[in-house]
Amino acid sequence: MLGNLRLRRTALAVLVLAAAVLGCAGDEPDQVAGERTKPLPDQVISEFGLTETSMGLKDWHMEADKAYVYVKRNILETEVVEVTFYDKDGSVRSVLKADYAKLNRNTDDMEARGSVVVTGSDGVKLETETLTWRSGTRQIASDESVTVYRNEDILTGWGFRGDPDLGSFRILKDMKATIKARDESKEGMIGGRDT
Repeated sequence: MLGNLRLRRTALAVLVLAAAVLGCAGDEPDQVAGERTKPLPDQVISEFGLTETSMGLKDWHMEADKAYVYVKRNILETEVVEVTFYDKDGSVRSVLKADYAKLNRNTDDMEARGSVVVTGSDGVKLETETLTWRSGTRQIASDESVTVYRNEDILTGWGFRGDPDLGSFRILKDMKATIKARDESKEGMIGGRDT
């Protein structure tokens, strides 16, 4: 009888173990409570820096508190990031700051998210929540709400396309402008430039 009881306990333990294994067999390793989590990075780098060059000239330089490298997808994700864009002569065009950025190493396109601020070398500033850099066109773009500060003028609207130095850009829709009255001694000047 004691041997029969042990056999039943062993059979019950095997059934419980088999049920647990079969119940988990359909789950993917990166699922938690029905939601997909991000895959683990291949590398995590603190105080990260990366410089992109083209034909020996510096295009941009990125610094981040942390970088997450995904080798198979050829993706780099960063936290608390600053990207400096350069002219062909090596001078700074603009500086982008954001909470997060993702760089596609296949295309060198970049997406920045969270409190994105781009400041041009002449002081023009763009604020938005998401912004993309397209390496092929060398342009920045957003489909979100944007605010541009130029001298004391403020432009707002939805959507943005332009140069990273903010020297030439357009707001796509619902643009509104708040223009500060100019000093008469600066008549003929708009935005610090001759009209």
